[in-house]
Amino acid sequence: MNRRYTLTEANQLLKLVRVIAQELCTRRSERRRLDRERRRLEAAVTPEGLRQELAELDARIWEHDEVMRQCKDELEDLGLTVLRTNPLTLHIPGRSAPVKGRRNHLTSVEVVFCWQEGEAAVCFGHQVGEEEHQRRPLRVAKGA
Repeated sequence: MNRRYTLTEANQLLKLVRVIAQELCTRRSERRRLDRERRRLEAAVTPEGLRQELAELDARIWEHDEVMRQCKDELEDLGLTVLRTNPLTLHIPGRSAPVKGRRNHLTSVEVVFCWQEGEAAVCFGHQVGEEEHQRRPLRVAKGA
Protein backbone atom coordinates (compact mmCIF):
# COMPACT_ATOMS: atom_id res chain seq x y z
CA MET A 1 0.00 0.00 0.00
CA ASN A 2 1.44 3.34 -1.06
CA ARG A 3 -1.00 5.46 0.92
CA ARG A 4 0.27 8.84 2.08
CA TYR A 5 -1.64 10.70 4.78
CA THR A 6 -1.94 14.42 5.37
CA LEU A 7 -1.37 15.53 8.95
CA THR A 8 -5.13 15.90 9.40
CA GLU A 9 -5.74 12.40 8.03
CA ALA A 10 -2.94 10.97 10.21
CA ASN A 11 -4.55 12.48 13.31
CA GLN A 12 -7.96 11.09 12.28
CA LEU A 13 -6.33 7.69 11.77
CA LEU A 14 -5.16 7.79 15.40
CA LYS A 15 -8.67 6.84 16.55
CA LEU A 16 -8.21 3.40 14.99
CA VAL A 17 -4.49 3.23 15.74
CA ARG A 18 -5.12 3.82 19.46
CA VAL A 19 -7.55 0.87 19.63
CA ILE A 20 -4.99 -1.43 17.99
CA ALA A 21 -2.15 0.06 20.06
CA GLN A 22 -4.07 -0.46 23.31
CA GLU A 23 -4.54 -4.13 22.49
CA LEU A 24 -0.87 -4.53 21.59
CA CYS A 25 0.32 -2.72 24.74
CA THR A 26 -2.03 -4.68 27.02
CA ARG A 27 -0.82 -7.94 25.50
CA ARG A 28 2.80 -6.78 25.78
CA SER A 29 2.38 -6.09 29.52
CA GLU A 30 0.64 -9.39 30.21
CA ARG A 31 3.22 -11.29 28.17
CA ARG A 32 6.01 -9.74 30.27
CA ARG A 33 4.22 -10.76 33.47
CA LEU A 34 3.79 -14.32 32.21
CA ASP A 35 7.42 -14.48 31.12
CA ARG A 36 8.58 -13.36 34.59
CA GLU A 37 6.34 -16.03 36.13
CA ARG A 38 7.74 -18.65 33.76
CA ARG A 39 11.33 -17.75 34.65
CA ARG A 40 10.48 -17.86 38.36
CA LEU A 41 8.93 -21.32 38.03
CA GLU A 42 11.76 -22.59 35.87
CA ALA A 43 14.31 -21.47 38.47
CA ALA A 44 12.40 -23.04 41.36
CA VAL A 45 13.06 -26.62 42.30
CA THR A 46 9.56 -27.97 42.67
CA PRO A 47 7.93 -31.38 42.40
CA GLU A 48 5.57 -32.76 39.75
CA GLY A 49 3.22 -30.53 37.87
CA LEU A 50 5.92 -28.05 36.98
CA ARG A 51 6.13 -29.23 33.38
CA GLN A 52 2.37 -28.88 32.95
CA GLU A 53 2.37 -25.40 34.46
CA LEU A 54 5.30 -24.33 32.25
CA ALA A 55 3.51 -25.72 29.19
CA GLU A 56 0.39 -23.73 30.09
CA LEU A 57 2.45 -20.57 30.53
CA ASP A 58 4.14 -21.19 27.19
CA ALA A 59 0.73 -21.52 25.53
CA ARG A 60 -0.50 -18.27 27.08
CA ILE A 61 2.72 -16.47 26.09
CA TRP A 62 2.33 -17.78 22.53
CA GLU A 63 -1.26 -16.48 22.48
CA HIS A 64 -0.09 -12.99 23.45
CA ASP A 65 2.70 -13.11 20.87
CA GLU A 66 0.16 -14.11 18.21
CA VAL A 67 -2.26 -11.27 19.05
CA MET A 68 0.63 -8.77 19.12
CA ARG A 69 1.68 -10.02 15.66
CA GLN A 70 -1.90 -9.57 14.43
CA CYS A 71 -1.98 -6.02 15.82
CA LYS A 72 1.29 -5.24 14.06
CA ASP A 73 -0.12 -6.70 10.82
CA GLU A 74 -3.25 -4.52 11.14
CA LEU A 75 -1.11 -1.41 11.55
CA GLU A 76 1.03 -2.38 8.56
CA ASP A 77 -2.13 -3.03 6.50
CA LEU A 78 -2.95 0.65 7.06
CA GLY A 79 0.41 1.48 5.45
CA LEU A 80 2.13 2.27 8.75
CA THR A 81 5.53 1.02 9.86
CA VAL A 82 5.99 -0.31 13.39
CA LEU A 83 9.40 1.09 14.27
CA ARG A 84 9.44 -0.56 17.71
CA THR A 85 6.95 -2.05 20.13
CA ASN A 86 8.40 -0.69 23.38
CA PRO A 87 7.40 2.03 23.49
CA LEU A 88 5.12 1.47 20.52
CA THR A 89 6.41 3.85 17.87
CA LEU A 90 4.84 4.15 14.44
CA HIS A 91 5.90 5.81 11.22
CA ILE A 92 3.01 7.11 9.13
CA PRO A 93 3.79 7.84 5.50
CA GLY A 94 2.66 11.35 4.80
CA ARG A 95 2.74 14.38 2.64
CA SER A 96 3.14 17.98 3.68
CA ALA A 97 0.47 20.54 3.10
CA PRO A 98 0.68 21.95 -0.44
CA VAL A 99 2.91 25.02 -0.78
CA LYS A 100 3.63 27.20 -3.76
CA GLY A 101 6.71 26.02 -5.59
CA ARG A 102 8.35 27.12 -8.78
CA ARG A 103 6.04 28.80 -11.26
CA ASN A 104 3.43 29.18 -8.49
CA HIS A 105 2.46 25.50 -8.76
CA LEU A 106 1.24 23.87 -5.57
CA THR A 107 3.47 21.04 -4.46
CA SER A 108 3.77 18.84 -1.40
CA VAL A 109 6.74 16.94 0.01
CA GLU A 110 6.73 13.30 1.12
CA VAL A 111 7.27 13.10 4.87
CA VAL A 112 7.12 10.52 7.63
CA PHE A 113 4.92 11.36 10.60
CA CYS A 114 5.96 9.76 13.91
CA TRP A 115 3.58 8.73 16.67
CA GLN A 116 4.43 7.06 19.96
CA GLU A 117 2.06 5.43 22.45
CA GLY A 118 0.72 7.93 24.93
CA GLU A 119 0.84 10.90 22.56
CA ALA A 120 -2.46 12.70 21.99
CA ALA A 121 -1.74 13.65 18.39
CA VAL A 122 0.81 13.34 15.62
CA CYS A 123 3.29 16.06 16.52
CA PHE A 124 6.60 14.67 15.23
CA GLY A 125 8.02 13.78 11.86
CA HIS A 126 10.78 14.19 9.31
CA GLN A 127 11.40 14.04 5.59
CA VAL A 128 11.55 10.70 3.82
CA GLY A 129 15.04 9.23 4.10
CA GLU A 130 15.65 10.56 7.60
CA GLU A 131 13.86 7.71 9.42
CA GLU A 132 16.94 6.80 11.45
CA HIS A 133 17.27 10.32 12.87
CA GLN A 134 15.59 11.46 16.07
CA ARG A 135 11.97 12.51 15.90
CA ARG A 136 11.55 16.23 15.41
CA PRO A 137 8.54 18.38 16.29
CA LEU A 138 6.43 19.24 13.26
CA ARG A 139 6.33 22.83 12.14
CA VAL A 140 2.74 23.58 11.29
CA ALA A 141 1.92 26.66 9.26
CA LYS A 142 -0.35 29.19 10.93
CA GLY A 143 -3.97 28.63 10.01
CA ALA A 144 -3.36 24.93 9.27
